[in-house]
Amino acid sequence: MKIILGSASPRRKEILSSIINDLVIISPEIDESRLKNEPPIDFSLRISEEKAASLIKTTGSPSYSSLLITSDTTVTISNEILGKPASYDEAIAMLKRLSGRIHRVISSITIMQLEKGKKIILSRTDCEITEVTFNRLNSDDIEAYLKKINYRDKAGAYAIQHHGDMIIRSVKGSITNVIGFPLRLFFSMIVKNRLENIFLM
Repeated sequence: MKIILGSASPRRKEILSSIINDLVIISPEIDESRLKNEPPIDFSLRISEEKAASLIKTTGSPSYSSLLITSDTTVTISNEILGKPASYDEAIAMLKRLSGRIHRVISSITIMQLEKGKKIILSRTDCEITEVTFNRLNSDDIEAYLKKINYRDKAGAYAIQHHGDMIIRSVKGSITNVIGFPLRLFFSMIVKNRLENIFLM
């Protein structure tokens, strides 16, 4: 069975490649716009599922069985979703909004097992939520932090694995969830659906 990760995220690739050999990477192409009044959890679950559905079209009609893995990570505060900043000023505004406050990181995972010919024999989606508390940050703190990371490809304009100690006070829950792929949730889904053999390939 081939293992296919549907993601353009280098962080997800790094995390999964450390535990799965011969991982195939395909970038899904979907509209990631939020629906009107859509709760952040529903948004994250839907985007993960839509990424998996798009992979089925991308992979064509394979002659092999496969396990598709997709994920979405959403940074949210006060029911607002913080995406990737489009500019330096937007990155500053995001970090000011997070300063001294607790926000949530929601990561959804979809696993979809396909037989030859695209027949879906298993499809599961679940999510994990981590609470992240920021230090109180002044303008100098924020500017110093942004100089150290590539903020443009980071939801919420930060990355816990890159100098996170400069801005983060505490984390309640999964660290890998905040990075972009919750390993605890992934292992739980694999065990529940009796897919442990993927680690033996």
